[in-house]
Amino acid sequence: MKNNYLVVVSTDTILSKLKQESNITFLFPIKGFSVGYPQTFKIEDIHEEHAFILVNRMLDQEGILKFKEMICNLPKNIEGIVFDDIGVLQILLDSNLNLTKILFLNHFNCNYVSINAYLSYVDSVVVSTDITKDEVKEILKKADKPLVLYTFGHMNIMYSRRKLITNYNEHFHHEEGLINEIVNDMGSSFKIVENDYGTVIYTGEPFNGLDFRGSENVLYYLINIVFLSFEEVERILHSDDDLKSEYPYKYLSNEETIVRIKER
Repeated sequence: MKNNYLVVVSTDTILSKLKQESNITFLFPIKGFSVGYPQTFKIEDIHEEHAFILVNRMLDQEGILKFKEMICNLPKNIEGIVFDDIGVLQILLDSNLNLTKILFLNHFNCNYVSINAYLSYVDSVVVSTDITKDEVKEILKKADKPLVLYTFGHMNIMYSRRKLITNYNEHFHHEEGLINEIVNDMGSSFKIVENDYGTVIYTGEPFNGLDFRGSENVLYYLINIVFLSFEEVERILHSDDDLKSEYPYKYLSNEETIVRIKER
């Protein structure tokens, strides 16, 4: 079975190297409407066929009106949109545009009842990674439409509309870059990206769901290549191996979790 990948474009350089891949649909973070990406793209600069756009920032009234204006002039090569704001959905439904609509709520869409409710309004949703493999299998089996699986890449674990790095630099008189890495008191590292619309913190290591490739009822396998090298991306796309030894971060265990309160 040939896997259909939905690849989030991180840079022009990697985009140019991946153009020859026949089973990739490119997902472009849109300038003014996306956060968490070192590079965003203007609609008029996207020339790839069958392209998708990503709109993932928290939109205020001004932002939602600008979005409404933007989609009125989408070129024909833009065939789909991935988004997380329900206001965006309402604009899309009112517009009657023939776009593939994919709802991506980072840590939601954890059960097939919720997913099927959303599927009444959209073409697909991205399944949460905060569940077990058995739950993913059950959702795929019972979903009313083919779904999108987050298959590989660093996970967005926090989004703030505040410019956290800029504020830190001003307060502590530092000059930290807007694309950075932070380490907490436990020694865990996290990736961080800031732009004009806020700050996104990612997991330090990429999520690996490669063993779900070839599953039934899947529309796309989402690959977020931000922070990945071209060599890593190429191997992910072409290797039949699940690469678990190199990238162990995955779905929750299928074993029951038992929590005990320590006796005093």
